[in-house]
Amino acid sequence: MRLQNNLDMTSATELKEFSKWILDVGDGKISEPNDGYAEIKIPDEFLIKEFDDPIDAIVRSTYPNLLEQYKNEEFLKSRAVLASTIEIVDKINDYVLSTLPGEEREYLSCDSVDKSDVVEAEAFEALTPEFLNSLRTSGLPNHNIRLKVGTPVMLLRNIDQSEGLCNGTRLIVTRLGNHVIGARIMSEGNGGDEIYIPRMCMSPSQSP
Repeated sequence: MRLQNNLDMTSATELKEFSKWILDVGDGKISEPNDGYAEIKIPDEFLIKEFDDPIDAIVRSTYPNLLEQYKNEEFLKSRAVLASTIEIVDKINDYVLSTLPGEEREYLSCDSVDKSDVVEAEAFEALTPEFLNSLRTSGLPNHNIRLKVGTPVMLLRNIDQSEGLCNGTRLIVTRLGNHVIGARIMSEGNGGDEIYIPRMCMSPSQSP
């Protein structure tokens, strides 16, 4: 999806209609009434019909000339790819990262089970680190995160709301340290501010 400001009247109307259509799809209002299953006809103007690789096609459509524009924050702020599952999000992220220049760095999590309220600790013996590392859920980062300087990223939790570091804040990675990641805020309000994100403890109950 490309998000645009300063649109003319025709473009603004088209964007409004598209936004309403997206919301109606999400709210299940398309093809009513139905028994829980519905066929949704996607308008032709929203379709990419000719492609060999669907991931490559959606990235090229949303981010044309990415290698020339990836340092352009206005270009990045005005575009986003929406996906239906975490698995597809990971595939798109991996593809975009592979196309960007620069040295890649990998960060790994350290997972454990909170046994403070557990009566039978044996019940958690099957929850090995390997199993915990394989879990993927909305609101928590994956076990491994791969980044490059210049990569656009998004916060998954509130860190400091007064500084604009909230769930959904978009940033550009500026530094990759051993225990800290430097980034520049892209979102409105605090845009341009340089911040540092340290390693931190997270649990599903802390996620919005």
